[in-house]
Amino acid sequence: MLFDIFADRAVPTQIRWMATITLKNGIDKYWKRSALHPIKLPEKELIRPRLLTMLDEDTPLVALQYCLVVAKIARWEFPRVWPSFAEDLLAQIQAIATDPSLSAARRGIMENNVLYIMHLFVKSLSSRTLVLERQSLRQITPLVFAVLAPIYAERIAQFHEVMLRNQNHISDIATFFAESLPLLKTIRYCIKTLRRLWVFGIEKAESIPAGAQEFYEASIGHQAAFYDLFQKLTLESSSIPDDYQVVLRKIVLLYGKMYIDFQKYHAVRFITMPCAKQMLQWYWLQIAAEAPRMVATPEDSDGACEPIMEPLLIQGLELYKNVVKNFFYTADDNNQLDDEVKRCRQVIDGEILTPDAIAKMAELLMFYYIPLKPKDLERWQDDPEGWMTDEESDFWNFDVRRCAEHLFTDLVSQERDRLAPELAKLVMQTDEGATNDSRSPIEQHFRREGRYAALGLCANDLYDHVDFCKWLGQHRVEESPMGVAKWRMAWLVGKWVVVKFPADQRPHAYTLLLELAQSDELLVVRIEALSSLMRCIDDWDFDPEQFAPFLKPAFECITNVLAKVDMPETRMRVVNFLSSIVQRMQREIVPYAESIISLIPPLWQSAAGENMYQTTILVLITKVIEALGAQSTSLQSFVAPLVRHSTDLTDPAHVYLIEDGIELWLILIRNATALDSSLMELLQLLPGLLQYSTETLRKVLKVVEGYVLIDAPGVFHNNGLAIVEALHALVSDTNLTVRATAAGYNTLNMIVQCVPFEAGGKAIIDSNVLWTAFTFIVEKKEAELALVHHAGFLSRIAVHYPQLFREFVLAQEATLASTFAKNWVDLFDDVGNVAQRRLFALGFAVAIATTNDGILEALPLMVPVWNEIMSDTGSSLVYFSDVDDDLPDDYGEVVVAENKRRQLLLNADPAHKFDIKHVLADSMNECERLNGADRFHAIVARVDAADFEDFKNQLS
Repeated sequence: MLFDIFADRAVPTQIRWMATITLKNGIDKYWKRSALHPIKLPEKELIRPRLLTMLDEDTPLVALQYCLVVAKIARWEFPRVWPSFAEDLLAQIQAIATDPSLSAARRGIMENNVLYIMHLFVKSLSSRTLVLERQSLRQITPLVFAVLAPIYAERIAQFHEVMLRNQNHISDIATFFAESLPLLKTIRYCIKTLRRLWVFGIEKAESIPAGAQEFYEASIGHQAAFYDLFQKLTLESSSIPDDYQVVLRKIVLLYGKMYIDFQKYHAVRFITMPCAKQMLQWYWLQIAAEAPRMVATPEDSDGACEPIMEPLLIQGLELYKNVVKNFFYTADDNNQLDDEVKRCRQVIDGEILTPDAIAKMAELLMFYYIPLKPKDLERWQDDPEGWMTDEESDFWNFDVRRCAEHLFTDLVSQERDRLAPELAKLVMQTDEGATNDSRSPIEQHFRREGRYAALGLCANDLYDHVDFCKWLGQHRVEESPMGVAKWRMAWLVGKWVVVKFPADQRPHAYTLLLELAQSDELLVVRIEALSSLMRCIDDWDFDPEQFAPFLKPAFECITNVLAKVDMPETRMRVVNFLSSIVQRMQREIVPYAESIISLIPPLWQSAAGENMYQTTILVLITKVIEALGAQSTSLQSFVAPLVRHSTDLTDPAHVYLIEDGIELWLILIRNATALDSSLMELLQLLPGLLQYSTETLRKVLKVVEGYVLIDAPGVFHNNGLAIVEALHALVSDTNLTVRATAAGYNTLNMIVQCVPFEAGGKAIIDSNVLWTAFTFIVEKKEAELALVHHAGFLSRIAVHYPQLFREFVLAQEATLASTFAKNWVDLFDDVGNVAQRRLFALGFAVAIATTNDGILEALPLMVPVWNEIMSDTGSSLVYFSDVDDDLPDDYGEVVVAENKRRQLLLNADPAHKFDIKHVLADSMNECERLNGADRFHAIVARVDAADFEDFKNQLS
């Protein structure tokens, strides 16, 4: 029905347009067979034959949507369902071109529509990577070239005839624009299709179809002709129709896109083509011709301070960059060159990048393209923060200056032996010597700016040729247009500090950068000075003691800049810099901690809705608390609301903030000496976070452990059951890894160690975690590596809550208890840790003080274990390091609070503290008392005589 509405030309245009849009969206969503409620096959068969019957649609908005409809269907149908689509479309193109009954206007409309469909179809095929679809594209490439290349050549010839008829007064005749615009549109659509086929539809040079290479070689001359026309119309006429200028500009740039893609995907063939030198030379002629405009100012006499077509210059610079430095033009790992690469090197070194061309290229780029331009200075005034953000971005191939910087850097890097000595002489030239020439002040400024830019861009290549510290002493920071020299000085220090800057000269750099970061300087200068200072601090050779005298002015400069900037990206950069200082200086920042904390509320308020910005603030607070160590306890009430906002699973912001929020929470707990009410309130979040299965789980468990280590009874008073239930859900989840299960049981073990039975016993019972661990061992469905952790927890319960354990075991049936006991003892051999083995042995000792026959049946298996433990350790106490491996060894006071708590807990662990001989003797006596002497002797009689004799000897 939608297609019928669209096809009915009696329907109002607006309704037809809406019907076409709805049809397009429906096809995009429901045409595929895998879609939910897909379009049925009979409906598809009704639509498909009518698709190419509306090529004469003359309403632009409707025609555009119609072409998209056809292309989307072809995308899903070709080549499996509609293998003849390409031939059908090409037949339509040929019929339109040869039908004498069509008027020129009607032919132009139909030709544009069908060529646009072909462009969309080829574009879709080019983006696919499956072998079958790439093969389909290569199969239709000769067919499309056979039809479109002649049409392209014919329209070029027709456009040339129109040019000849109006060559004396092109810019003044409206008929010229009316006649040539339809031709240009057809040419544009042909180029859009053929350029993709040239790049993606031809796999090898031997398979180039007829007409394809002729099209590519002719395109170089056509591009030059179209650019000359665009240049002439732009400079000589002010009455060019906007649509004409846009189409002409797009045609010129489409040729460049074809060259760049061809170079990207067929680098060797690009160079070995006969026309490569001609094309690259033409681009360089345009780059050289436009060079004076790059450094022109609005006050120049000709008034032209912008290049005619800047994207064309960017294309040329990018083409040369990929010639100067390209993996495909270099030797392999064995320093061998195959024949194709040798040919490329011969062409590049002998015809394109000759020594004379390299020298001229470097000079042109240095003095005209890489200096800061007048438009950069305009943005300094209008949008300084946006300009700085763009400078740090990776989208360098959208700006002519930054593209030139990359080309210049690669050129010097590849031709270091030839260019570095000469470049060093230029950059070491003093400003006094440079001002003795006859150039105008503005020319001298741009040449000095070019030298400074080259010195920073090529720092890695000028390392052996330039003493930057000496250069810095000889070149003073002076006034220049809009503070360019000051910005460049700050930028240069940042470039060289990571390359070559002696330690004894660092204070001079700190002084210079902090002077440039003062409030009376331009904002871009201040931001760049702080960025360079951050590179100094992040450098491997940074000395905190050397920077300590500069800490106060650095904080003042950062505070002033934060009060001035508005963009979240800039604020993030400055906050990250502050975090770097705090991290590197550690205890030195304690006197300034209050000032840093006072910045947080306004920063957090300004970051509302900016989640990435909020993460940088959380990181800053984390670094401050790390540096303060135990002194951070006073910040608990201040930080707790930020932790809640970041980790509350009901707050949408947690998706972005949870990782940094938990890290902040963990550091706060580790350094706490007591828990205030604000931190106790956060306990309500822990059960939900424990069930939030992400990479943050391990840190959440550490947070729970930190709470328990500080105040176990207080933590369990209101939140114990919820926490243990969440841990129970964790350790009972068989889909988790063994490592996750072990981490959960480590936390449970610490709870059992720290929480008295009166406070924690009920939570253990009510959560059913005891029964879960017992069931896992009885059923023995998991691997031993996983079962060890369940058994270790039960051993911990037996040692710390013996009465609970005995009652639990006594309540089990003898058969079930017997299976449990045997499996429990069998797991002993899978335990490697000495303390854990002692814990198992102590658990066995507690277990035998019972009347349960199932447990007592395992006594013959337990005695050899006890013999082994006593013979290995005797009655000595075995200690081992159980301090959290997340904590740095040399972190000093930063984590001393939690380290001490963990060490005290370790010292009090029965696995180390108890003498196992005394425990065994007491347990055996208790077993005899409970079971009576006769029954006890009958139980002991089941033990191997040699093992029991050894057991008695070791006890004595």
